Amino acid sequence: MTSSAPKAKEWAEEYKRLDQLSLNLSAPSETLIRCFKGDYVPGIPRDFSKMRVLDVGCGNGNNTIFLCRLGLEVFGTEIDQGICDGVKADIKAAGHTLNVKVGTNCALPFEDNFFDFLVSWNVLHYENTEAGIQAGIAEYARVLKPGGRIFISSTGPEHRILEGARTVDAHVYEITRDDDFRKGERFFYFDSPNYIHYYFDPKFDDVLVGRTHDHLFTSTLDWWIITGRKKA
Repeated sequence: MTSSAPKAKEWAEEYKRLDQLSLNLSAPSETLIRCFKGDYVPGIPRDFSKMRVLDVGCGNGNNTIFLCRLGLEVFGTEIDQGICDGVKADIKAAGHTLNVKVGTNCALPFEDNFFDFLVSWNVLHYENTEAGIQAGIAEYARVLKPGGRIFISSTGPEHRILEGARTVDAHVYEITRDDDFRKGERFFYFDSPNYIHYYFDPKFDDVLVGRTHDHLFTSTLDWWIITGRKKA
């Protein structure tokens, strides 16, 4: 966890609150499903057996269970042991196995060149400095095999979380929404695809940038979708 992220205890309490209210995400991201099962990513395999994936910041496991169902050997990280224990139990109850450990973007507790895929879904932007972003991307590359692929979702510049946000530095914004427990935290946002390439191209080949943008009546949800292969 970096200095920008809410404390692990706060995250654990938030997951408990959402669970009690039945508001925890219960289904995988449709965009992630399309990335793995659609024809949108050139060269994506159809047989995932004997391959490993790391789900960074796996939360309550809504994406993790999908990765398990693909036949991948699935590993995960979270910033609190209680969150790790909870998601591991839920995945086990669903008939699958998850190796989950406490870890952060910049400190993944796995060896070099270990994974075929790495999924980071709305996690990387908790780094609140350029150095933190670069360290997180380098750590992602470290644990991937040469040619291993990232799938990343990161909040886009029109997302509702930025409404009223205070600009702190280049790409860095402080959340000011009273209805969000992360109020006061600083997030790093990629303001355009050019910046995504600037930060990812040194470590990854064939970087592709997509975007999902939903306007749901009163609010806009906006995410960058990033994929690329670790340089050999």
